[in-house]
Amino acid sequence: MRLEDRGRNLKATITADMQRYVGRKCKPWRYRFWKRLIRAGYENPALLAVLVYRYGQWVHFRCRMPIVRQLCNAHYYYLFNWVRTRLQIELPRTAAIDAGLRIDHFGLMLVNSQLIAGKNLWLKPGVIIGQTDTGVPRMGDNIEIGVGAKILGGITVGSNVIIGAQAVVVKDVPDNAIVAGVPAKVIRMKDAPSGSPQ
Repeated sequence: MRLEDRGRNLKATITADMQRYVGRKCKPWRYRFWKRLIRAGYENPALLAVLVYRYGQWVHFRCRMPIVRQLCNAHYYYLFNWVRTRLQIELPRTAAIDAGLRIDHFGLMLVNSQLIAGKNLWLKPGVIIGQTDTGVPRMGDNIEIGVGAKILGGITVGSNVIIGAQAVVVKDVPDNAIVAGVPAKVIRMKDAPSGSPQ
């Protein structure tokens, strides 16, 4: 995602995010979609963190009416702090994550506010995406990050990558790689996918 696109096309972006929870075959915003979405929200409270993150982007980058923006800002900060304290997910609205974001479960998750990531980012509990003196990670499309993984520093993570549980990634990762270990190393290359993940 480009920095200037944060908060743009909100409906399409949220639809893509929610389809990561209910399945891409389910037609958006119909009865079946809502039914599955309510069930997914009950089973996976982190869905609320995704909605608060997108709402915050709209308020910060797209809302132009001063009084409405101030009221929405106060509302956003309340929701952000609720998500941060109750779900233990810190996902600042200034992070640039493209459509198709999915967060599984909740707990001890921290995403740097300067992150730039592509479509279909999938985060599991305990993930930390952090900054060091070398900068902040940049990520491609279709990335799955396992439980407790840490991605640190000014590195580039390619597209179609799987990062294993508890891995510590401090070096660049090529496209279509599966990495694991401390420090993380490429353990296998996979075929480029024909479509985006479910």
